[in-house]
Amino acid sequence: MKIESNFKKSITASAVILAISAITACTTTTPEGKYLDGVHQVSGKGKKSEITLEVKVEQGKISSVKTVSHQETESLYLNAERLFSEIVTRNGHENIDAISGATYSSNGILKAVNALPRIDGTQPEYQSVGPRSQAGDDDFKLQWSIQPRLGVLKGDYFFEDARFRQGHMGSMLVVVDSANPQDVILAEFNESGRPNYYVRLYQNVPKRMSEYNFSMGKKKGTAWVQSALTMEKLMMEKDQLTFEPNPNYDAKLGNKLTEPNRLKYLGIDIVAGASNSIQQSMIPLTAKIHNRIQQGVSNEFFYQKAEKLLDEKGRWTGVTAMLRLVVDKKTKQITHAHYDEIFADNKQEISDPSLKAFYRQSKYDSINYGEPSRIGFNVMMDALTQHLTEGGSLFYITDLPATGDSGTYAQTGFTKRSDAWDNYLNLAKSLYQQMRADGVINEHLSSQVAK
Repeated sequence: MKIESNFKKSITASAVILAISAITACTTTTPEGKYLDGVHQVSGKGKKSEITLEVKVEQGKISSVKTVSHQETESLYLNAERLFSEIVTRNGHENIDAISGATYSSNGILKAVNALPRIDGTQPEYQSVGPRSQAGDDDFKLQWSIQPRLGVLKGDYFFEDARFRQGHMGSMLVVVDSANPQDVILAEFNESGRPNYYVRLYQNVPKRMSEYNFSMGKKKGTAWVQSALTMEKLMMEKDQLTFEPNPNYDAKLGNKLTEPNRLKYLGIDIVAGASNSIQQSMIPLTAKIHNRIQQGVSNEFFYQKAEKLLDEKGRWTGVTAMLRLVVDKKTKQITHAHYDEIFADNKQEISDPSLKAFYRQSKYDSINYGEPSRIGFNVMMDALTQHLTEGGSLFYITDLPATGDSGTYAQTGFTKRSDAWDNYLNLAKSLYQQMRADGVINEHLSSQVAK
């Protein structure tokens, strides 16, 4: 009897332990909800405006966050939006620091999340947070897009370039509607590091689609290209190429983001780290182009086509091909040509693992990209530009580098035909047909009939 009694007690104790374990397991795997279910619009004060978010809550947990409206500096706010995934993961704003370089926008986002209605009816007071440390953070990522507009883009072409500030080369490309020159359909700024730049890696290297933006991001908390993209968007949306000087401009305040008098021009939205490029190069160059447009001086047509490269199953590879051609209106000859292949904005969209490292860069501008044909992609495309501007056919390119298999690497410097040429020819054929239909380009012989 005693043994039976002890056995029953043992069974009872085990059952209790199992029940407690089960409850504990449920508690750890399914945390108690904190917020009221539903789709909520909440707001918090940023630097320049109220930031309004749409937050979806399911079973007490935040499942998604997206921006409804804001009037913050666009390039900085894009960085602050990186907090969204962290807010979802942590189910709230607690213990999240601001993004360096976007502290005010970050606090506006976190304050908005703090305003979410809670299950227990409480409303904690929001405590502002400072920026997180970037020291040793090799995974620090900024947000910007270098993707070209897909399809065909055409119009009157304007281009200006000039050296500035110790020898950097700034360039500005503007395309306007041929039927309405006041309609800016493309504005694109680029800059190459000066030949004697203190970092040898970036000497004479274009900044727009190269590794330079990542290097700048780790140092300054914002990429160089972000200000350029912000200004370009403004120019195209408002058809505005000139800006009034700021009468209260104070050069000593140049790197102080919170000072309203740090910029040379009114109505522009740029960040420290790229302000000299915009104010000393981009705006003066666009002012020259503006004057040319007002005078009706356009001697060239611009044509561009961009197309996503697909695999055999019709899926995007994460690479976009782009061809630009400029032709003289009178002679109908090509005066400028540029072909490039541009990687997706995110690693996840690039299917080839060996190419993921080049996200938000292009093959032409990247410093580290290596063309499988064993010759530089930029060398190939510079040869194409020279070939076309000297009167060569768009299609007869067999004399250009890596257009065919040519023996061993030791003998020739490259071993096989580059796939880029097939991609180029596909765009060249399509763009040529459009340009011939518009009557703006001379006839170009194909490789089958050229001698």
